[in-house]
Amino acid sequence: MDEIGNLVDLERYPLDRTGSQEWQALVERCRAAHRENGCVNLPGFVRAGSLAAFAREASALLERHGYRKSHLRTALFNQGDPSKPSGHPANRLFRENSLQIANDQIGDTLIRRIYEWQPLTDFIAAVEGCERLYRMADEFQALNIIAHEAGNGLPWHFDVNNFTVTLLLQASEAGGEFVFVPEMRSGREVDFVRMERLFEGDGSFVHTTERSGGTLTLFRGRNALHAVTAVKGPTSRITAVLTYDERPDCVASERGNAFVYGPRVEAIYRERRQRARLS
Repeated sequence: MDEIGNLVDLERYPLDRTGSQEWQALVERCRAAHRENGCVNLPGFVRAGSLAAFAREASALLERHGYRKSHLRTALFNQGDPSKPSGHPANRLFRENSLQIANDQIGDTLIRRIYEWQPLTDFIAAVEGCERLYRMADEFQALNIIAHEAGNGLPWHFDVNNFTVTLLLQASEAGGEFVFVPEMRSGREVDFVRMERLFEGDGSFVHTTERSGGTLTLFRGRNALHAVTAVKGPTSRITAVLTYDERPDCVASERGNAFVYGPRVEAIYRERRQRARLS
């Protein structure tokens, strides 16, 4: 068995047999889950015997390089909309606390080998109905690792990309549940009526999905408002975020990356601008 076969359960998820009957059946099951549940979960995607190695690598990187982020933002990942009243849900600020590593800090690791494995990219393209899919070209955003410690979660938000792929490397003892509301946004139109109900405590339309360590998840993060509930217990919840795009040269803005990744990335951009002026 090759290295990927030691890491990924290819008997259960035959991603290495692109186009086979077994592969096509898995693609169809995942498409059906998207339609019915708004989310695709592949539990045990990473073999149980390999999962601890993923968690150890991620924990070491987080300890060495992790950016401890704590900032206020809205669900739309900005500081608010001045054209709307202060009490409008578009202006509701949430505190985000997390420990994060950007793509350029991850190096040759197990999670990178999974991310750069072409059969995974091809499988995700098939599930999402993309003629061709590329791993994101952004030097910081392509592959990330995010940890949430006791008392912290991920506040309500939309993603910039049409869909999101995550791999849960380490689950917390309790809490840390992935919750979402499908189709809260369509194109540029946001359902602010339901968003306000949600923010005022109405959780009747919220979906909750239980995810154990090693679960690969696909969901339409641009359209689904989603969050992670507060982690309970001493074990951090560690997630890898794998980013793809239909364009081969997709990168984020300098402003967006500086906001997400903080002073280190802001300094990198500043130094590049200074060198460009001097050249």
